[in-house]
Amino acid sequence: MTLNEVEKIRTDQGFYENLPPEGVSVVNWFVVMGLGQVVVLELPASKLSAVNLAIERTAWKAFTTEMYATYNLYPIIEHKLKNKSKVTLDAKPSSEKEDDKLLLTVVLKHDQSMTLSEIETIRTDQGFYENLPPEGTSVVNWFVVMGLGQVVVLELPASKLSAVNLAIERTAWKAFTTEIYPTYNLYPIIENKLKNKSKVEF
Repeated sequence: MTLNEVEKIRTDQGFYENLPPEGVSVVNWFVVMGLGQVVVLELPASKLSAVNLAIERTAWKAFTTEMYATYNLYPIIEHKLKNKSKVTLDAKPSSEKEDDKLLLTVVLKHDQSMTLSEIETIRTDQGFYENLPPEGTSVVNWFVVMGLGQVVVLELPASKLSAVNLAIERTAWKAFTTEIYPTYNLYPIIENKLKNKSKVEF
């Protein structure tokens, strides 16, 4: 399908009017290039079925979907990080910024043949927390996605791309398998289409 066909399906099915449902807030809504859209929602447990129904009724046919329980890992590991730089994305689309920085989504998939203690030992021994994120880069968010691993979104100038890659290769490999995707913040672009514009920051 073309992007226009996907957009027509979303519009016809009421995607923007129904996601997120009332009582649910957007944490982040990104396009992860090579993967698709990643939406992180904050919701009470009582709204889980409403989110599921909204996705089933309005997103299917336009997208294949996966849902994971997620929690914010950053406050738990912040004390371990050498570079504690954290940013909050503003509402201006990146295409309108003069000092444009790149967003990068790093997926750190757990190796389930090891225990969490074994993974933690490898990360510590390899200097994971001292080297990720590298100087000159900032964490946008750092989540545990249950059943998948950790998802880290970094903001960085293009000149730091190799530093991020090397930090991951030198300190995350063996503990995790990794996937890295260029990303941009879709929320400011689609916010005016959403019926429920509720958004929270972590």
